Amino acid sequence: MGEVLGVYIFGSVARGDRDERSDLDLLAVVSDGRGKVDDREVYAHVPRQLSGLEPSISWYGRRRLGEMFKNGELFGWHLYHEAVPLFEIQPVIQSLGEPSAYQDAAADVESFENILSRIPVQLQASPENAFYELGLLYVCLRNICMAASSKLCDRPDFSRYSPFRLSGVSVVPLSQSEYDLAMSCRMAGQRGLIPPAPFPPSMVADIYGRLEPWIAELRLRLEEH
Repeated sequence: MGEVLGVYIFGSVARGDRDERSDLDLLAVVSDGRGKVDDREVYAHVPRQLSGLEPSISWYGRRRLGEMFKNGELFGWHLYHEAVPLFEIQPVIQSLGEPSAYQDAAADVESFENILSRIPVQLQASPENAFYELGLLYVCLRNICMAASSKLCDRPDFSRYSPFRLSGVSVVPLSQSEYDLAMSCRMAGQRGLIPPAPFPPSMVADIYGRLEPWIAELRLRLEEH
């Protein structure tokens, strides 16, 4: 059985922008090569005022975290900017220092762009899956804009509303209500929340049609950096 070296919160609770959609993002750092511990050992370090939130644990060994910081991976920067310790045997995150420069923004955008490109075909084949496809669109768009923010903003923006906070590019071509609907689809599917009211598959196709050229423009902008 493993050993917990540190437990940290990150995400909206750590940033201070928690809302009714927030869960509790936890990072559990365990000793290398010995595996996870019982989830209850991690939850034991969550303060009572946060115990009502749905927890989500990301498990990492210290060696893998070190590689992530050395390679300049985006999640490393996420932890560097946001991780707040709840428990530490040793100051793991602090000891890693500042991550190397994040170099993969354009490649990461292209990767999510490729996932999005399958949505029109999937909608045509299975229009009853519009709910899932709109939730997938939210995940991809958010990740695309988090990656882009590392190059276009003063610092990476890991919030749920990163698509609306980019600098140096045209405004994302969808409304916040459309984005919130996509977010609700994803969260209902992942967390068992109440799903939104039904909507036509054509809405998803329309949103994708607006986003496709905008994302391509965004990727080209990143390739110039």
